[in-house]
Amino acid sequence: MKKIFLVLFILIYTFSFGQSAKEMLKEIQGKWSLDDNNNVTVVRIIEVPNMSKDEIFQRALNYFTYNYVSGKSVIQTQDKESGVIVGKGLYENVHKGINVFKMKVSAWHILRVDVKEGKARAIVTLLQYEKEMIVSGNSLPNYSTSFIAQEYPINPKGANKTIMGKAFYKTFKKANATLENLEKTIKEGSTSKDIENSDW
Repeated sequence: MKKIFLVLFILIYTFSFGQSAKEMLKEIQGKWSLDDNNNVTVVRIIEVPNMSKDEIFQRALNYFTYNYVSGKSVIQTQDKESGVIVGKGLYENVHKGINVFKMKVSAWHILRVDVKEGKARAIVTLLQYEKEMIVSGNSLPNYSTSFIAQEYPINPKGANKTIMGKAFYKTFKKANATLENLEKTIKEGSTSKDIENSDW
């Protein structure tokens, strides 16, 4: 009876998550690249033609102030003169998967913003996975880290292709959401134009 419930659970779990890892990865193919250190990068140029370097810098810094303030997400560099802000953060629990074991995957990233008159360049670099694995219901979790470039799909020979493929897709989506939110903050302010420009 327990085996039947386990098989049913696995079937329901499999069908309820829609897209396969291959379909997910195909959707984002060509939207990221590898840097000189073999880290995955996602880049966005943010055009704000009528905005000064100082204003862009301040708005980008506001984004970091609101989003990189925990023990795991911090601002590492802020140099107004050269127009550079760098923060390191953790996308927590990007994916939970089941193979022979349960695995919960989080991903470390770096967000770098370079600003000049009228534009900003934002780069999200995906560094490492932090993995929590539970082999059986009563066992203690096993923790490990690995470079994202060592895992599937960057490394075609990487293990746990389905779990790591979906983790990569969801990590990319988090990086893309970071860039979208940063762009919105630079263009509209850290809250909204109405609030920031209102008379108080």
